Amino acid sequence: MVKRFAESGIAFDCFEAESDVGGIWNLDSPHAVYGSTHLNSSKKLTRYLDFDFAEDWPVYASAAQAQAYFRAYAEEFGLYDHITFNTRVDHIERDDEGWLVTLAGEAEPRRYDGVVMATGHHWHPSVPAYPGTFEGEMLHSHDVKSKAQLKDKRVLVVGAGNSAVDILDDAVHGGKAAIHSMRRTYYFFPKLLFGKPTDTVIDRISRAPIPRKIMYKVYKLGMLVLIGSHERYGLPKPDHDLFEAHPTASNTYLDHLVHGRVVAKPGVDRLEGRRVYFTDETSEEVDMVIWATGFKVHFPFMDDSYVLDEHGWSKLFIHTFHRDWDDFFAVGLFDPAEGGVWQVADHQARLIAAFIRAQENDPERAAWFRDLKRQGAPDIGHGIKRQDTPWHRFEIHHLRFRRYMKRLLKKFGGNALPAGEMRTMGESTPPSPAKDESLKLAS
Repeated sequence: MVKRFAESGIAFDCFEAESDVGGIWNLDSPHAVYGSTHLNSSKKLTRYLDFDFAEDWPVYASAAQAQAYFRAYAEEFGLYDHITFNTRVDHIERDDEGWLVTLAGEAEPRRYDGVVMATGHHWHPSVPAYPGTFEGEMLHSHDVKSKAQLKDKRVLVVGAGNSAVDILDDAVHGGKAAIHSMRRTYYFFPKLLFGKPTDTVIDRISRAPIPRKIMYKVYKLGMLVLIGSHERYGLPKPDHDLFEAHPTASNTYLDHLVHGRVVAKPGVDRLEGRRVYFTDETSEEVDMVIWATGFKVHFPFMDDSYVLDEHGWSKLFIHTFHRDWDDFFAVGLFDPAEGGVWQVADHQARLIAAFIRAQENDPERAAWFRDLKRQGAPDIGHGIKRQDTPWHRFEIHHLRFRRYMKRLLKKFGGNALPAGEMRTMGESTPPSPAKDESLKLAS
């Protein structure tokens, strides 16, 4: 967002609570991802539109490499000068004249014409409550930073997402035991199909001019041929069809199951001392319970109703634009079923900048988009009914979302600046000069 505003000549302030760029990929932050995490999206479908990963990096970058990528991007395009670090936004509120933004340590709010929320939503842990008391150590996956925390411990991981399988893998190699609890079985995908990154294979198949129902049957048949049914690994059959819930990417999880390195259990029923009882009345004695149970979508610095309806679903047009206000935007507030967040967020940033420029310079196009965002309901998902869980309320189909935003950018004409020429980490070229605009926003 910072780069797209800067190159569009839109005046803005950007406040970052941490000491560097990267968000959850800033490993110096207490809110960072698990240290041994790798991206679950390939370089091709993760990179920004104008900046590629280093050529000699692996297909799935490590957390440390992701951190280095963000820092290299900020350096390459001179973004550090546009960001105020170590500055937390405590409160934002809309009134008749615009937005009041209160920073930590400041008594009086600052006034802005608009606000872009680019905080993400993977930082407010969701921890379930079960009967009983556990006398061992309990952590949310958000608080697990190193495999050293698992050393010589019997570890129970609850949850079925990507963080869960990453932590289980480290528990296998460093702990005494790795036990996995899931209330329901999800589909587990390998990270490579036919020697190619799974997300790029799915992306390519999605481009084929065939009906979606047939396409999903092709996906499902391919998974059955390549990995077989989940029952063969000792897991219950999933209670949903493929892509009705978010699949989990792992090359190791199913292998750990068949070799007995991970013990699969159903959902947790209750806790007693250091023993955890499951819904099938079996139990395990463990030293540590890790809740890999996701995150609540919550914004402590503002009224959640700016973004969420009463059921917790996004009210924003394409998870980006407020339907009634022309001065509130979100970037990165979605979960791709395949592919990465950053590339799609870059499209969002370009689209936001284009709409702001149109409001200043092109009233006709601004009016067209204003009507669209108020009533539009484009299909940017998989086109099938998803499970009604918080995990799926912000899910998008990577290719469809990208294509739709590209069509909108094209309709904005000259208000939408080009994505820019692709650069690669380590190959520096001077940035383009910015033009001047008058609208000032807090990003």
